[in-house]
Amino acid sequence: MLSQLNPLRLGLTRKSHNWVKVCGTIGACKLWWSSPHQTFHFASNQIRHYSSVEALHVIKSPYPDIQIPDTNLVDFIWQNLDQWPDHTAVCGVTGREYTFAEIRLLSKRFASALLKSGYGRGDKLAIILPNTPEYPIIFLGAIEAGLIVCPINPIYSKDEMYKLLKLSGAKCIITVAANYTTVLQAISMLESLEKPFIIITQGTEVTTTIPEGAVNFQELIAKDIDTSVLSTVQPASPNDVVALPFSSGTTGLPKGVQLTHRNLVANILQVTLRPHLNYQEPTTKTSQDAFLCILPMFHIYGLSFIMLTRLFHGVKLVTLPKFEATTFLSSIKRHKVPTLFVVPPIILFLGSSAMVKSHHLDSVRYLGNAAAPIGAMDIEKLHRKSPHIHVFQGYGLTETSPCVILMPKELNNISSIGHLVPNTEAKVVDLVTDLTLPAGGVGELWIRGPQVMKGYLDNIEATNDVIDKDNWLRTGDLACYDDDNLFYIKDRLKELIKVKGYQVAPAELEEILRSHPSVAEAAVIGVPDKRAGEVPRAFVVCTTEVSEDELKNYVAGKVSDFKQLSEVKEWFGNQLNMCQDRGLSPGPPVQKSDTLPRVSSDLENREKSGNLLGQ
Repeated sequence: MLSQLNPLRLGLTRKSHNWVKVCGTIGACKLWWSSPHQTFHFASNQIRHYSSVEALHVIKSPYPDIQIPDTNLVDFIWQNLDQWPDHTAVCGVTGREYTFAEIRLLSKRFASALLKSGYGRGDKLAIILPNTPEYPIIFLGAIEAGLIVCPINPIYSKDEMYKLLKLSGAKCIITVAANYTTVLQAISMLESLEKPFIIITQGTEVTTTIPEGAVNFQELIAKDIDTSVLSTVQPASPNDVVALPFSSGTTGLPKGVQLTHRNLVANILQVTLRPHLNYQEPTTKTSQDAFLCILPMFHIYGLSFIMLTRLFHGVKLVTLPKFEATTFLSSIKRHKVPTLFVVPPIILFLGSSAMVKSHHLDSVRYLGNAAAPIGAMDIEKLHRKSPHIHVFQGYGLTETSPCVILMPKELNNISSIGHLVPNTEAKVVDLVTDLTLPAGGVGELWIRGPQVMKGYLDNIEATNDVIDKDNWLRTGDLACYDDDNLFYIKDRLKELIKVKGYQVAPAELEEILRSHPSVAEAAVIGVPDKRAGEVPRAFVVCTTEVSEDELKNYVAGKVSDFKQLSEVKEWFGNQLNMCQDRGLSPGPPVQKSDTLPRVSSDLENREKSGNLLGQ
C-alpha cells in the first residue's frame, strides 16, 4: 500500500521537479485508473535477461510482437472492404446510416472535393462535431486527400476554439449549424487575414439550414463529384502526421499531439490482433457485432479505439451525439450490443439508476471502463443487476494513440489496468535516482512502443521534456507492477502532497473517503501550512448528512498520522462547474495556484467523462 512506501524515495529532486511540471500537462486522454494494490514481490525468474542492470526491470508485453505493415491509414482501414461491403458501418439515432461501401465511396468524393478546392497535403482540417454518422466519412476523406485532421470538442467556447484553431493553423472547418456562430466568433479572433473555410454538415436535426458564407457538406459528396483527381495524389508515408488531437492536461496551454499513420495503424492492431485483448467477435457475412459510439469521436478514445478500430474489423457503429438515458438503453437492446466501452458516469448510472433493469443489459458480456477511476462498490452495484458482465479497465494517453495497457479477457482484476499491449515496453522509474524499479516499487511510468506520438506540434521543448533520446515517453503517472507484470496506477506524479517531507498520494485518501457510505465523490489537494509545508484538504459530495469530524476520524483510522486530513469541506456541483470553467475554488482561497485543478481531481475526470458523453 502507499502507506508502506519509503517517503524519501518518492521525494522530488529539484531537477526532476522541473520536468514534472511539463509532464503534468500530458495526457488529456486518460484511459485509466486502478486502486492501490496490497503487496508486491519481485520474481526474478519472470524477468527477461538484459545486458545491463538498468535494463533488468524493463517490462515487455507478455504477448508476441505483431508485424506492423508499412502502409497508410486509409489503405489499412479499407483492406477488408470486400468482406462486408453491404454491412451497415454506421447508423445513428437520426435514422441516417451508411454501409461500408457507401462510406468508402463518399469519403473518396469528399477527398476529391477538398483537392479541387485547393487543399492538399499537410493542410489542417478541424472537425468540430458531435458524434454523427458522417464523422468517419469526413475523417477518412480528409486524410485520403492528404490533410491532417484536428478533432475539436463542439461544446467548447469561442475562446477555447480560438486557441486550438490558432495552434493548429486549420485552413478548413467542418461543423454543424448549431455551432456556426461560436465557430465564426472564434475565427474572427484569428490574426491571419486568410480565415478558415467553413463547411456545415447535418447534426441531429432532420433538416439543416446552411448559414450564409458556409458550404453544404452534401454538395461535397454529391454524385457528380469526379474522384479521378485522387489518382494524382501520392500515397501518404506511414510516418506522415495524420491526426492532431489536443492534450491539455490540468495546467498550461493545450498542445497538438502529432499522431502518424503508423501510430494509429499500430494501435488498432495492438488492441485487437491478440485474442486475449479482442473484445469483439469476427465479422462474417451473417454475423456482425455492434458498438455504441457514446464516447465522442473528437476524443482519442472514441476516434481511434472505437471508430477506427471497429471500422477496420467490420463492426457496426451506432452513433449517439450525447448521453440520453432512454436512447442509450434502447440502443443496447435494439442492437444487442455485446461490449460497452464507457466512462465512470455511465457505470454509475447502470448500477444506481432505478430505470436500468437487468433485461436492458442481457446482451452485454464485457464492460470496459476508462478516462477516470471506478470504485469496487460501483461495480458491485452493477453486478447486483447483471452479474454476468465482465468489467475491466485499461490505460492510455492521447500521446499513445491511445492504448498502452489493457486487461485480458481471461483475468478478473478490477484493481489493475492489465498487461502491456503487444510491441510495448514499460519501466517504472525512481523519482530520485532515475533507476528502474523492480516489482512493487512505485515510480513514474515510462512507455515505449510504435504507438507513441511523433511529438507536440511546434513545441520541441515540450516534446523533449516527455520523450527522451531512447524514445521513452514519460507519462507523469505514478505506477507499479506485480509479479505477473500487471500494472497499477497510483496517482498523477505532480499531484503528490508533501507533508513534512513525506509524500502523500491524494488518490489513496480519495479512495478511503469514497468508501464512506455518505460520500459519493471526493477530491483531495495539498494546501500550504506553516509547520508542515503542505497538508491534505478534502472536498466531498455527500449523499446523506455527515459531519466533518466523522469523516476526518474515518480517514484517520486508516492512515498514518502525516496523511490525516486537515479539513473536509462539502463541494457542490455548481461550484465544481465554476472551478472547472474559471480555475476558482469555493470556500477559503488556496494560495498554491497549481493545486487548484486538484480541488476536483476526481470530478475533473468526471467532467472529462462528461465531455466524453457529449455533455
